Amino acid sequence: MGAVALIRSGFERLFVDGPVGSSTGGGEQQVITVEQVGELALPTGRLVAADPFVVWPEDAEPFTDEVEPGTYPVSVSLVSYVDGDGVPDERQGYRVAAARVVIRDEPAYSWRPAVTAGEHVPMLPVMPEFGYDVKSSTGAFFDVVTATALDRLVSDDELGNCDLIDALGAVGGGRGPANVTDARSGLNVVAFSTGWGDGVYPTWVGRNTAGDPVAFVTDFFVVNKV
Repeated sequence: MGAVALIRSGFERLFVDGPVGSSTGGGEQQVITVEQVGELALPTGRLVAADPFVVWPEDAEPFTDEVEPGTYPVSVSLVSYVDGDGVPDERQGYRVAAARVVIRDEPAYSWRPAVTAGEHVPMLPVMPEFGYDVKSSTGAFFDVVTATALDRLVSDDELGNCDLIDALGAVGGGRGPANVTDARSGLNVVAFSTGWGDGVYPTWVGRNTAGDPVAFVTDFFVVNKV
């Protein structure tokens, strides 16, 4: 495997229920709960990861790794905190540590950056920053053909209601995750809060030994150490 594949591995651990990482400075332990968010329709097989509230339909850029058109399960890794006595920190609640689209139910042999057309991440011992820019503390997965439908889902209707905001607001105090379908097209988007908020967050593609994509994972840098 090349250097990039060796730099980040262990994404599977982000999707196993239970304690994870090192203790925080305050002595709290991070605990993962994996939540299944349903199926994501990829009618073209071209996946996009982006901030749904800032991407324009014409600017949605799919990853260069295409998959077979179909529907694929999405899950999120929710991290909560417990103190040294095992008491949950309800004040902090949970944070979305990572989000995953599973393409094949098999382990990844290697992980490499998921890139869009024209984007290149050098294979260096220290990775440069890459990923998508988040300005609304929200990320999402959707098919590139869903971009127009997404524009409707993030827009206010005549009464000032926004389907995606309402769906996120109904879960976890606005943190989601939420799986929302556009009534006009029947296409859907899966959205979630992004770790601690705004930033640039990378998506990685896991491949099997034949080089085929088995999963896409976006890391929101919540887990202290895997």
